[in-house]
Amino acid sequence: MSLLEIKDVNISYHTPTKTVYAVQDVSLNVEEEDSVGIVGESGSGKSTLLKCMNHLENIDTGEIILNGKNINTIPLSELRQKIGLVFQDYNLFEHLTVLENLTIGLLKIKKISKEKSEKMALNILKKIDLMEKKDKYPSELSGGQQQRVAIARTILMKPDIILLDEPTSALDKEMKDSVLELINNLVKEDMTLIVVSHEIEFIEKISDKIFKLTKHQLSEVNI
Repeated sequence: MSLLEIKDVNISYHTPTKTVYAVQDVSLNVEEEDSVGIVGESGSGKSTLLKCMNHLENIDTGEIILNGKNINTIPLSELRQKIGLVFQDYNLFEHLTVLENLTIGLLKIKKISKEKSEKMALNILKKIDLMEKKDKYPSELSGGQQQRVAIARTILMKPDIILLDEPTSALDKEMKDSVLELINNLVKEDMTLIVVSHEIEFIEKISDKIFKLTKHQLSEVNI
């Protein structure tokens, strides 16, 4: 049984004169420890498909199944703990420090003690070489640093799958390299990843399976 199954999914938007498809008849199987890349031009439906996987957007028809269960039957708070999404614009809390951004989910959702939460957060800050930034606010970080914190925050929640939406699109080369290194480390740790990007070279470096969205339909790319 696949960890995640997407079966014949259609997502569309309706205007007064026509129906516009974001994705059409898309199917995808993701096994545990897979690193899946989805490429396509801007506006091809990549991010929309990703957001449907943890119910940020709804599908019209088809099914999305996690560990044998239709995601519609999984409580939303539970689903988003199992499928973690790292947004293109980081989505850090601007009024919280780096350390507070990392611990808030552990405290509020996982109900882990403050002492243990901070210990877990400090350990991961060491791994991503941002310990000296623990008391800084997001506005005091570079784009690459913010993205690494956003990824680290998701890792700490220990989801079954991590979704990454255009993780390097707004970064310069040096920042991209630091994020690439972190994602490669996740791959080495056998975490299950689904990454969408319009940058094929980036996707090729981190993925063991690559799919392309063209004209709203998904096809596998030979690596």
